[in-house]
Amino acid sequence: MPSERKTGKAAARRAALTNEIAQAIRLRLFRPGEWLRQIDLEERFQATRFDVRSALDELAVHKTIEHVPNRGYRVAEIDVKTYEEIVAIRVMLEMAAAENAVARIDEAAIAQLDALAAQFSAAVLTGSRTEQSEINHAFHQLMYSFCGNAVLQETIWALRDRGRGSRTTVWSSHEALLRSDREHYAMMEALKARDASRLAALVATHVAKGAMPVPPPIGSS
Repeated sequence: MPSERKTGKAAARRAALTNEIAQAIRLRLFRPGEWLRQIDLEERFQATRFDVRSALDELAVHKTIEHVPNRGYRVAEIDVKTYEEIVAIRVMLEMAAAENAVARIDEAAIAQLDALAAQFSAAVLTGSRTEQSEINHAFHQLMYSFCGNAVLQETIWALRDRGRGSRTTVWSSHEALLRSDREHYAMMEALKARDASRLAALVATHVAKGAMPVPPPIGSS
C-alpha cells in the first residue's frame, strides 16, 4: 500500500508539471520553435530531471512540443494549413462539448461562469494578456467540464495547446478582445435559457473568429 501511494503521488506530481509547462506555452512564455532546455525547466519549475523528461515526453505525444533526435525538445511550430485544420476540428468538438454541457451544468457552476465573464471584462480594461488568457481558459474549461466526456475535454485542450505552435495571434486587436468579451455574455444567456443549439452556434463563432490569422502587412511577401 505505501508503495502504491508513493507511485500515485509521483504520477500526480508529473501530471501537474506537464500542465504547468503546457500553461507556460499557452501563455506564450515559450514561443513556437523555441528550444526547451531541461536544466532551465528544472530550475524554473523546481522539478527533478526525471519529472521534466517525463513531462516533455507527454507533451510530445500530444504534439504540443516536438522531440528532435540528438537535439532535444522545442515548442511545436505548425504551418497555416495545419492550424486551420486544428481550428476546424476544435469547432466541432467544442460545439459538442457546449451542447452536452447544457443539460448537465448546475446553477452553482453557472454563477461561477458569470463571475469569470465579469473578471474577463475587467481584465480586458486593465489586465495583462496573461490574465486575459488565464480567465478565458478557466471560463471554457469550467463550461466544458460538464460535457460528460473526459476524453472529449482532454482532446479539446490538447488541440488548443497544439495550436499554440502557430504564429497566429489570438485577439490580434482590441476589437477582437472586446468581441470575445461580448460573446462570453451571449453564451451565458444561451446557457441560462438551456438553449443548446444556440450555445453551440455561439461557441463555433467564438472559436473560429478568435483563431483568425492576422493578415500580413501590405507589401509584405
